Amino acid sequence: MDPCPQEDSRPQSALVISTTVVVNIIWWMVMIAAIGVGVTHLGRCPLQPNIPIYLIVLGASSILSLSLTYTRSIWEGGCISSLSLACTTVLHVFTLGWFIAGTTWVYPVYPPNYTPGIARYCHRTAYQFAFIVTTLLWVTVTLMFVCGCCFSLLTCCKTVTARRRLIPSRSSFYGATSVEPTAGDV
Repeated sequence: MDPCPQEDSRPQSALVISTTVVVNIIWWMVMIAAIGVGVTHLGRCPLQPNIPIYLIVLGASSILSLSLTYTRSIWEGGCISSLSLACTTVLHVFTLGWFIAGTTWVYPVYPPNYTPGIARYCHRTAYQFAFIVTTLLWVTVTLMFVCGCCFSLLTCCKTVTARRRLIPSRSSFYGATSVEPTAGDV
């Protein structure tokens, strides 16, 4: 018996594959840019010095997460895939916590002063990049939550509707309805 069972692979449409590839490429570019902006402007945001660090860690954890996801899809089942899934799950939980921490660093200092030498100063590129990425992530998370709730609601409605057709009534026997004989049938 295989200790790490393999998953069933279903063929995917070209649209799903193309969309996944494009979204992944865009996400890789944004996260590489986040690392670059964070490293370049490290120490240039005295108002909130954690903002460049937030960008670096967010970018690195996202890239590592994507890499582990690719590893899992290459090995399709087996222990390596299971280990990759476990590491990816831990990494997603960490990234969620880091994202929430980054939100508490980015939003409270809005709007910072972009003039160097002033106490409430933060480099324009670093702050605006962090603000835009954080806002887009919140929009994405919100859309995913709303779509997930709508999907769940539709699934529940379909289940309730199907239940009425699938559960036999008292006058049926294993789904077959009984017909009472009439006076003409005797």
